[in-house]
Amino acid sequence: MGAAVRPSVRLWLASLYLFIIGTATLAYTLVELLLGLAYGSLLVTSDALHGFMDAAISYISGFGLYYASRRGRSFPWDIYRLESLMTLLSTIWVLGFYTYLLATSIKPGGRPTPLWMTLLLLAGGAMTYAMYLWESRNYRSLRIDILKADAAHAKADTALSAAAAAAVVISNAAGLAAAETAAVFAIYGYVLYEFIKLSRDAAYGILGALYKDPRLEEGIRSVLSELGKPLDVKVRRAGSFLVVYTLVAVSPDMTVGKLHASRTRAIKAISRLHPLIVHVDVKVVPHRKELRRWLRARRQ
Repeated sequence: MGAAVRPSVRLWLASLYLFIIGTATLAYTLVELLLGLAYGSLLVTSDALHGFMDAAISYISGFGLYYASRRGRSFPWDIYRLESLMTLLSTIWVLGFYTYLLATSIKPGGRPTPLWMTLLLLAGGAMTYAMYLWESRNYRSLRIDILKADAAHAKADTALSAAAAAAVVISNAAGLAAAETAAVFAIYGYVLYEFIKLSRDAAYGILGALYKDPRLEEGIRSVLSELGKPLDVKVRRAGSFLVVYTLVAVSPDMTVGKLHASRTRAIKAISRLHPLIVHVDVKVVPHRKELRRWLRARRQ
């Protein structure tokens, strides 16, 4: 299915899936947050704050894929770096608020979370696992890397929800309030790990770091070989998306019309190699050996 669906349609479908996931996560997180605050459960509140960060990332990624699906020749592709900046700012806000909450709310000998709230945590874990299965299936058909990353994240979230529910059971059954405190710090540690990882990826997207994919570069060079001799191929990040810069040596006796047509075909072919490629720049220079041969022939 992935090869049969146009890249723009694949991006639009992936953005729709992320909007659905973000909305479902946000709705459940709001319920979880209200109940966590009402019953004074820092563990449930922590799980809700983690959900807010997940929902924000799903929305931001969804909007990025949506605009990528509608891009045209005049679209300012550099705006995709804004997606990385928004992701970075949203994670900083959640982490800052979470840190403040931990610093002001953890008290020794606090009341355990009501036992019935294990159902809330397990239901959240079940929903997250369903999202993991759904995104994994959609990734196999659409081949959008963002879905793969989000599916892996959902799988880890499922285990975290199960651990949080176990902590509530231990806290109530054995009277070990420390079990919930340990679970809270485990969630905080995972959020911190996510923050570091997202910050690194966001920095790569903002700065336009090189994207290393030997198979993609090989495919680009194969396409360019029909135009001339590829001299340089660079793939850079623009947010979660990719920008391709190439330099090709062409025969000096190639007509302007043929050069323009061949270059246009190459750009279109390269754009189809990866659904996250949003811009392709193909620059041409005369092939030195052929240029010398062409000049000798002109002198004769």
